[in-house]
Amino acid sequence: MNHNILKALKRRGFSSKMSGHIKLTFIFDGRDTSIRTWISYGKKEISDRLLGIMAEQLSLSRQELNDLVDCTLGKRELITLYEEKGIL
Repeated sequence: MNHNILKALKRRGFSSKMSGHIKLTFIFDGRDTSIRTWISYGKKEISDRLLGIMAEQLSLSRQELNDLVDCTLGKRELITLYEEKGIL
């Protein structure tokens, strides 16, 4: 699942930087935003607790994160969602 989340976030405008973990930062208008999360390099399934933390870091509900990973929430919709929340 780590790979699926990484792939989905990169397709929706997140850039990745490798360090102890993979740091993902949302890029908007060519610039880094404060919207970011981290993913482990491991192949283990991400626990529900960690998915909840990741959703919170991304300012998303768990359902919105699920939609993002399942590709039912596109980049334009994500930007609109962040704009409606006053984040962008």
